[in-house]
Amino acid sequence: MILDQLAMIETAMSPRSAGSGVPNGTDRGTLRELLQFFTGPVEVHFRREEVLVADLQRILWRKQEDQEQFKSFLDEHRMLKADAASVMRQLTRKRADGRDPAPLKGLGGLRTLNAELRGLISRYRKHISCEERMLFVLAEMRLTAEQKRRISRRMLQV
Repeated sequence: MILDQLAMIETAMSPRSAGSGVPNGTDRGTLRELLQFFTGPVEVHFRREEVLVADLQRILWRKQEDQEQFKSFLDEHRMLKADAASVMRQLTRKRADGRDPAPLKGLGGLRTLNAELRGLISRYRKHISCEERMLFVLAEMRLTAEQKRRISRRMLQV
């Protein structure tokens, strides 16, 4: 679901045409709607992963220094949420007269916003790739079927 949302943001950021072949600006409203997922509902995903990380730490490692190994996943969750909130603040800014800004054009503001969105998308994809290569593989290899069932039940309660 996260990867689908990222792809939709990229699509919304891509140049569009208004029938005449002339590119239109990026619509702030569309980007705000898509980015809301990353400032709200994605929290469920993060909390579920926190359940998995806590159980992996408890089950697999006894020493404190070994338990710190997964702290980076949780730290990344906080950074990703903060980055998404920062971009959302830019998208929700109003003009001096209180109205929404016009659609973003190819000005410096659009370049800055696009750069931040592309950076956020890239960080999310790297984070997901790392989880899939390390966290989930470790869980699959080291946990028993019963441990997986218990953890899955707890994750679904979040």
